Amino acid sequence: MAPKFRPPSRPNPIANPFASQAALFLQQAIAHHQRGQFSEAERIYEAVLKAQPNNPDALHLLGVLAAQHNQHERAIELIGKAIDANPKSAAFHSNRGNSLLAVGRAEEALESYDRAIALKPDLAASYSNRSNALRRLLRPEEAVASCDLALALNPQYPEA
Repeated sequence: MAPKFRPPSRPNPIANPFASQAALFLQQAIAHHQRGQFSEAERIYEAVLKAQPNNPDALHLLGVLAAQHNQHERAIELIGKAIDANPKSAAFHSNRGNSLLAVGRAEEALESYDRAIALKPDLAASYSNRSNALRRLLRPEEAVASCDLALALNPQYPEA
């Protein structure tokens, strides 16, 4: 399952004068990404990273783009760098888990989903994704329990 696209939060431009410019470029890249103009989005994400190599949003979104193109090893690396820069983003951990699961690293994926849940316990997608990892690990009772939690948070969540 490809990671879900989630726009980043806005940085504080006063704390970093370059952040507002990076935020504008990221908004442009996100618009291209959402329209399916992946090459243009990738070009802008990479330009932001050239100016700010540790920009967590650009790293994460470039990783999401890689995952959407089945480049999961690259996605794991990029999203891992995003996590290093911002370890408190539940979406980063959950999306890294999706790529880990896609390459057969279910134990590591489960750890990523558990971290995402610890950071944001009301995110139904993380419980549903956790269920997928548990099924791969042949732990069906726990998988059903994770789906139940996802549905308790969002009864209309089709993946759960």
